[in-house]
Amino acid sequence: MSAALTLDEILCWSDETTHHWLDFLAAHPEVQQLPCGIYATANVLGLVRHIVVVEMRYGQRLAGLPVTAYEDVPENSLEALTALHAGTMDRLRAVLADPEQDWTRQLEFKTLGAGTLSASQRKIVAHALLHGIRHWAQIATLARSAGYPPPFAGDLLISAALD
Repeated sequence: MSAALTLDEILCWSDETTHHWLDFLAAHPEVQQLPCGIYATANVLGLVRHIVVVEMRYGQRLAGLPVTAYEDVPENSLEALTALHAGTMDRLRAVLADPEQDWTRQLEFKTLGAGTLSASQRKIVAHALLHGIRHWAQIATLARSAGYPPPFAGDLLISAALD
């Protein structure tokens, strides 16, 4: 066994974390509406949308698909975002399982806030997965501060993603 984390393992942790949060937010719709100014979002649901859109758009790039415009993603539907996340995880699993992937290949792409960037496919998939982990931690702080502590831990140590 290697000491290194694999992208497959990070995907499992990211997906597990996202499912915990999507289930929590479905059970507590009031948390979706908590004010949130992170990444210029009005509320928690807006930040969830940002998480899902980033995953989706990078997953599309990695799969060689057309990239969905940010504004074409529903703004006020947790159910739609849940479905988009599931489709994205399936796409990323397929990309990770493809033996023909050249993880060093550089992709050039336009971002919403940082202009045109270039990065390896490996770096892009890692960013797509870890980006959400960072934002879920911010949502955890917002939820706890409003009196809605999540009934799960987001820590990798407690995750089923690794043995």
